[in-house]
Amino acid sequence: MVSVAGIQARPDGRRRARRRIVDALLMASELPIVVFSDVDGVFYDPDQRAVGDAARALAALGRAAVSLVLCSSKTRAEVETIQQALGIHHPFVCESGAATFVPAGYFPFDVPQARDLAGYQAVEFGRPHAEIAQALRRTAARLRVDMVAFGDMSVDEVARDCHLSLLQARLAKLPEYGERFRVRDRRAAARGRLFDALQASHLRCIGGAHFDYVGAPVENSLGVALLRTLYHRAFGAVVTVGLADAMADDNLLQLVDRRVIVGDEDPARGGVDVAAWARAIVDIVEEVRGDRACTGR
Repeated sequence: MVSVAGIQARPDGRRRARRRIVDALLMASELPIVVFSDVDGVFYDPDQRAVGDAARALAALGRAAVSLVLCSSKTRAEVETIQQALGIHHPFVCESGAATFVPAGYFPFDVPQARDLAGYQAVEFGRPHAEIAQALRRTAARLRVDMVAFGDMSVDEVARDCHLSLLQARLAKLPEYGERFRVRDRRAAARGRLFDALQASHLRCIGGAHFDYVGAPVENSLGVALLRTLYHRAFGAVVTVGLADAMADDNLLQLVDRRVIVGDEDPARGGVDVAAWARAIVDIVEEVRGDRACTGR
């Protein structure tokens, strides 16, 4: 049995829940709707009561032909925790597009070019964490740029520096495809030189509020494109919806039928309230259903 932050779920229970979801999609009289949502701005520091409100709002989606696919820069372990908190059992994209995880048996066919991994069929676009971490340290040493990576820090240090709980810090320290780091060098150009050198080595650097991230040159849109193809193959015609933060640096919204911008363009104002995010998803699903009823399609 898995227990995370007071949430308990048996593996066989999760399998039954996924089976019910797939059956609902297969038997739906209406076109299935697939919602792809960036969740980094939503789950930066959510209030637990708001998370509960969000889970209750999203529960209605589980009774309809709607799939909610989370897309994030977070680790697989972090996204799994978010899914458990919300009560959802769908595929997800993690580490800024480095991998797409499809629950085993979710689709009525094997996912092409996937490998079996801990109850998932995983399609990996990124490079192994060990390779990225080694390249980061080697490049920083060559440039004589003082930096510290998550792998060099304790759970307590990550929790303190990133304003996370100890559980959140442990999950954040479980990357599989990239590495978070912070430049400690006080020279103004040091961070830029490190970014340039890493990018010259065919890596992608993403700036962050507390720590930066380096990984393969991928993004969430790779996973979105893959899953969109898989949903079409499994269920025929589907309607795709995308939600992304106003500051998101990704092509996710270019791949969907309906686009929704959430959040504020000023990052100093903080993230999006998780309960409001869930209500927005329910509202857009109802809107799509209404539009299709009016047009008869």
